Amino acid sequence: MRPPAMPPAPPTPAPVWEIIHGFRRYWALVAALDLGLFEALASGPLDAAALAEAVGVDIHRAGLLADALAAMELLTATPEVPAVGPESQPPPAPAARPTSPASPASADHAAGSGRLVYNLGLVAANYLLAGGQRSMARLVRAAPGPHERWPELAETLRRGAPSARVEDDPGAFYPNLARGTAPVQRVVAAAVARELAAPSGHQALVVDLGAGAAPWALAFLDAWPDARGLAVELPEVVHVTREAVAADPAGDRLDVVAGSFHRVELPQGGADVVVLGHVLRIEPRTAARRLVARAAAALRPGGTLVVADYPRPEVPSPAATTETLMALTILATTGGQGAFRADDLHGWARGAGLVPGPTYTPLPGQIVLTATRPGPGAGPAAAARPVPRPGLRPLGSVYPPSKSRE
Repeated sequence: MRPPAMPPAPPTPAPVWEIIHGFRRYWALVAALDLGLFEALASGPLDAAALAEAVGVDIHRAGLLADALAAMELLTATPEVPAVGPESQPPPAPAARPTSPASPASADHAAGSGRLVYNLGLVAANYLLAGGQRSMARLVRAAPGPHERWPELAETLRRGAPSARVEDDPGAFYPNLARGTAPVQRVVAAAVARELAAPSGHQALVVDLGAGAAPWALAFLDAWPDARGLAVELPEVVHVTREAVAADPAGDRLDVVAGSFHRVELPQGGADVVVLGHVLRIEPRTAARRLVARAAAALRPGGTLVVADYPRPEVPSPAATTETLMALTILATTGGQGAFRADDLHGWARGAGLVPGPTYTPLPGQIVLTATRPGPGAGPAAAARPVPRPGLRPLGSVYPPSKSRE
């Protein structure tokens, strides 16, 4: 008699733990930013005691946070190796530091921190230092939207809208988001601007709708030194646009208009580029279609619509985590649709008389779609055949290597 077949082994619960750990990782990163931990390591490695003193936390707690960041590969942690040689002396004991009852720093509270030396990892050195060219330090806090909206996501999905929408009080949230997204978007925009040839025979006009800190408009004006630009932003957020324009060498060629991109007067048939940078998914579907039509009407023949966003994938997969979670973020925090598919945008563009063009992926998960108004004599066949263009250069040229402290 055959023994009964063994039931298949259950899968590991590791994916569930990874989701739970994702919550913990996020708040560990926020804590490190709030404490200035990455800035404390910007000048070089520190042992646990020195790091604890720099961030104003006792050695035990600072060590546990640093260990977690090392496990997340944001820091490196290596044992301190004393010099070896006939003349070497044992390392001196660290000098006693005054402590407060709330912040004990004695060996009893070190909990195994040992003599580890912490240093910035490559990712932290490139993206988590305030003021860096590619800094995401501000974005970390702003990207999820208002944090208090997430615990009510189930009810938001049932109701069809969050209890409080970001757009109900745009001045409370969007300025921080605009500042947070600007460094990375500026580098991405510069890569796209290099791919699009500046027009000849007239002064080019670049229009940026929902400009934020104007990374797209300023990147195009930097790449096209003879061009001028128009940036449109909400009255509650436009001060961020004006601050960025005033601080940029190309800013004297960029006019800033306060108002809604649905209502502000645009140059009909006068723009060479119109940018919709991360705004379509925040709009209800019908409003997004109208906005594409409005942008298309502003383009001159041969002009290009540039849409930077996170289109919904045809089939969800781990590779599309950014797009799918970004869609949920919009549903959790705004009255927008959350996502649109690339085919949706192409249909809206064709309906507005544009020809869908190349799609670029300057960063994993971030898509830049284009569409062009056919030039004179292009004929109806042009709408069926996108004009081929080279793809973006490899990621390393979009983000050139920088010095690391590893």
